[in-house]
Amino acid sequence: MGSIQGLLDWGVALRIVAVAGYALAFLGYAARLAVRKLKLDRVATGLAVIAVGAHTAYLVTRWIAAGRIEILLRERTGDVLSGTERFWYMVSHPPYTNLFDALNFVAWAMMVCYLIIERKWGLRVVGVLAVALALVAMGEASLVTDKQIEPLVPALQSYWILIHVAMLFVSYSLFTLGAVCALLYLVRTGTASAWLGGVQAALAALLLTLVGGTQLILGTFQMAPGWVHQVPSQLHKGSFLEVTTAAHYIPAGSDKLAKVLVPVPGVGPFLLAAIVLFLAGAVIYFLARKGPEQGTSALGYKVVAAGFVVLTVGLALLVYRIVNSPEVAFPQGIRPAPGEHGPFRFGIASNYALGLIALVWGLTGGFLVTTPLRDRISAGLPDPRKLEDITYKVIIAGWPLLTIGIVMGGMWANEAWGRFWGWDPKETWALITWVVYAGYLHTRITLGWAGKRPAAIAVFAFAVVVFTFMGVNLGLTGEGLHTYGAG
Repeated sequence: MGSIQGLLDWGVALRIVAVAGYALAFLGYAARLAVRKLKLDRVATGLAVIAVGAHTAYLVTRWIAAGRIEILLRERTGDVLSGTERFWYMVSHPPYTNLFDALNFVAWAMMVCYLIIERKWGLRVVGVLAVALALVAMGEASLVTDKQIEPLVPALQSYWILIHVAMLFVSYSLFTLGAVCALLYLVRTGTASAWLGGVQAALAALLLTLVGGTQLILGTFQMAPGWVHQVPSQLHKGSFLEVTTAAHYIPAGSDKLAKVLVPVPGVGPFLLAAIVLFLAGAVIYFLARKGPEQGTSALGYKVVAAGFVVLTVGLALLVYRIVNSPEVAFPQGIRPAPGEHGPFRFGIASNYALGLIALVWGLTGGFLVTTPLRDRISAGLPDPRKLEDITYKVIIAGWPLLTIGIVMGGMWANEAWGRFWGWDPKETWALITWVVYAGYLHTRITLGWAGKRPAAIAVFAFAVVVFTFMGVNLGLTGEGLHTYGAG
């Protein structure tokens, strides 16, 4: 146990080094972009390489610690393991089996893919967005309550987890970088800010609407309160782990559990106002799409900026309500599900909507900050044909990985549940992602499309990837079997 804890302690330090390295690399890339005289490209890349090295070491410590935990559990039950069995248990618990580790792994995979792209094509301008997205993923991971490594549940004790999940996460990382290159292509080819701003504002309004649901129309934002309970630790015999779970109830006439949604005081009106302003900004931008480039003086920009301010206030209030949550009372007539007990309070652990709202906030802020720098960014970009070619090559590298991941997932599902495909929400949206990217490749290869249309498809496809990755956890696609397991 001492060596396992030592590995975990080293991992914490390595993760801090990785985050600090990414933050400094971001500052270097951003400073070079803002002030061209500052020759910080190589410095930023060097910092990114150091951060990826620390990040890799961090994931290795988590992987080794998880393997030792799996072995320890079996030795405690009296099992005598052979050398082959010990090796298998050491590698069978990869560092992406819970939400905390998955977000850290995706950030690492994206940065590794980015460094390969930079090495091959020298496209350092992508570094700003790549490092920013890695920091966002690791920041989201920091908000996850359950960061402990526990032995895998039986359903996940399979060699398929090493293939299926890793393939999907790496493909998602490549698709993210492909979307970044496609977006830069649109900027480089002079796509009007009215188009970019209109699409961004419309997407922000759509995501906020999905998170808020129909109740948001009435100015009410609802969240599921959580309750804290203890479960026996498989690692520390005789001790218990505190687990926070969303509160549930059994609807009348049903035998399935449903989340209890309770209004968060004061947050709904701000989110609704932000949606209205983003929609107004999208309409204004759309009507002005054929006019001259106006940059920050455009009315659409000012309306989106107002929506961003309102969203900032709403997000800050939401965080305040979560941090200072009193005991939450259930709506009248609704009782907790059997076995669940209070006190019930708002918390980060049982509500991933906060992460998606923060993502909308970050993307909107990024648009507002980069719009004044549009000419400078465009001047620093390579030839449009190069950006288009890189976008295509990155996506065509990721699509086979996605294909293999889905096929391997079907084979695993047949072993675990006795069927290859069950239209589980995660399965369905992974298939939708596959179809969208297949459509992109079809337009490029078969129809011979080039230019802005396939680039726009690549950017849209990234939105589908985000929804696929987070939709199940947000409950936007219904309950499914693809939840993060222990460990």
